[in-house]
Amino acid sequence: MRFDAERAITTEALLFLGDLDPEAIGPSIVHATHYEPTPVGDLDALLAHVPFAFEGAAFVDVGSGMGRAVLLAARHPFRQVVGIEISPALHEIARDNLARAPQAERRCRDVRLVRADAATYRFPRGDLVAYLYNPFDADVLATVLAALAASERRNLALLYHTPVHRDVIERHPAFTLLAEEPMGVVFQKVRRSNRRTVDECHHDPS
Repeated sequence: MRFDAERAITTEALLFLGDLDPEAIGPSIVHATHYEPTPVGDLDALLAHVPFAFEGAAFVDVGSGMGRAVLLAARHPFRQVVGIEISPALHEIARDNLARAPQAERRCRDVRLVRADAATYRFPRGDLVAYLYNPFDADVLATVLAALAASERRNLALLYHTPVHRDVIERHPAFTLLAEEPMGVVFQKVRRSNRRTVDECHHDPS
């Protein structure tokens, strides 16, 4: 593919994690789907709906595979771009791709890759854009949503490409649908009101 050839990297592949390195992944392999690269242009289409500034936000690709979405996100002025991947084999390929890709394309200067299980990963604090390209089943998605919902942060956008389990997010009271594209959806975490109720503000004059 042209994107890879121009950068001397390898991100174009269709791989099932169960055929790649299941022993290294461990029991969590039963929840994983497969690796497929984000089509160039799709991420920007979803990012266009994020309703807050990138400069103060972290971008996390949950299930980053060979790192294409990380490289695409790094073209934007995020405070930090992180790719988390459970497969050691894909993680190593992504590390090599990150080292090879042109630094001049990056507007984000803090780009990192982490080998981690999304079910136990601790997301960066502050404003956050979380990206998923259908990396796992509904069980892990529910766990990730619970962690995101419990976190205290001003702004949180969830970009879900190929949203096979979007119903899990739609049922969660902490998230509301913000936008829809042919290839994916964008959800936003509902902000908690800082205003107290009338009863809470009432003072007995006696």
